[in-house]
Amino acid sequence: MSTPPLVVIRSLTKRFPGVVANDDVSLELRAGEVHALIGENGAGKSTLMRVLYGIYPSDGGSIEVRGREVRIHSPRDAIAHGIGMVHQHFVLVDPFTVAENVILGQEGSQLLHPDEANRHVSELADAYGFQIDPAAKVERLSVGEEQRVEILKALYRGVDVLILDEPTAVLTPAETSALFANLRRLRETGKTIVFISHKLDEVLEIADRITVLRRGKVVGETTPAETSKARLAEMMVGRPVLFRLEKPKTVVGEPVLQLEDLRGGRLRGLDLEVRAGEIVGVAGVEGNGQRDLADAIMGLRPLEGGRVVLDGRELTSSSTGDIRNAGVAYIPEDRQDQGLVLDMSYWENAVLGRRDVGAHVVGR
Repeated sequence: MSTPPLVVIRSLTKRFPGVVANDDVSLELRAGEVHALIGENGAGKSTLMRVLYGIYPSDGGSIEVRGREVRIHSPRDAIAHGIGMVHQHFVLVDPFTVAENVILGQEGSQLLHPDEANRHVSELADAYGFQIDPAAKVERLSVGEEQRVEILKALYRGVDVLILDEPTAVLTPAETSALFANLRRLRETGKTIVFISHKLDEVLEIADRITVLRRGKVVGETTPAETSKARLAEMMVGRPVLFRLEKPKTVVGEPVLQLEDLRGGRLRGLDLEVRAGEIVGVAGVEGNGQRDLADAIMGLRPLEGGRVVLDGRELTSSSTGDIRNAGVAYIPEDRQDQGLVLDMSYWENAVLGRRDVGAHVVGR
């Protein structure tokens, strides 16, 4: 702790209309550490880091990098000061290769030499223990591999501070373990990692220091050795939290949804029955048919064979609209890409595809 901090945030304030997202927040980031930033949704974690990364302007306070006060007006400024950020929703060009995505905007000339780009990215990946093929198309990668591409993009630009916003939210346990191995390798090389997360077990596993935000304010700083999951949760919400809840006994009814011998995509003769009053979990590593299953139930994917039956009514060849009207709802895995039209208002999204409801709302 005798080493001067790499980044110092002093009394930073960020306001939005009617909301103080960050209220006089101070934070120090040191070289060669994983610094976890935790708090409930809306506590101000991502906002604070977006100010540091230059996405939002601050309304007060200061930022120092390597002992010198700096003004960060954009991500370009942040990267110039050695600060990079990987967001929850990746910003990649799907038809491009890994190497093309990593060097995009940093090509150095009007001509791109694929072999040289692949070599540079391969050397960078090897240096930090990332296993990825530079020549692979991004559209064919898993979510965990896409995340590695985003991290490599930041490292290619020479950042010393890497901000990861909810990095494990979309990862399988195996992918999370691989990510943690990469983060430890980065830490060993002197990189600073800001790890934003709600998953307290993971925070206690990977973090060197932990800062807790609540309602836009810093309410404490600690280390994994000095705290516990229960104590962190209490700091986050301001009251003791129960991690084991007594579940009331439920009565399971008759079958509501029956899937028989579903075939198509990655589905190879799948049978599944869901009864009234129960929650059925479907587990598996990404890419093993979970999305195909949901799409098949909703009529988004044509089946090669099998039946979908809801309350005794066969819906196998029904349209998505008919299936939805029959009482089946679908929340897709990627809410931004598949679930919402981001440029439209809340009410427009709520009635999207339900023109009968939309006409009723507009008529009122």
